[in-house]
Amino acid sequence: MPEGNGTDGSRTRDRDPGLQPERTRLAWRRTTLACAVAASLAGRQTLHGGIDPVSLVVLALVVLAWLAFLTLAHHRIRAL
Repeated sequence: MPEGNGTDGSRTRDRDPGLQPERTRLAWRRTTLACAVAASLAGRQTLHGGIDPVSLVVLALVVLAWLAFLTLAHHRIRAL
């Protein structure tokens, strides 16, 4: 068998150990961006009918959920 085909574990020798953390970091950044877009669209939809107390509470919950996700993503990225 040719060397480096991955069936006997020899492929790990050719692999760059820095690529997996980089891919994971980029995935977290893409997910964070998607969450920011979803939060902004949810906020826009919530305020579309006008500002009332229920809309403000929903908007505050959306912002808090987005900030919690952003904090989680930041800690995961820093842990890499």
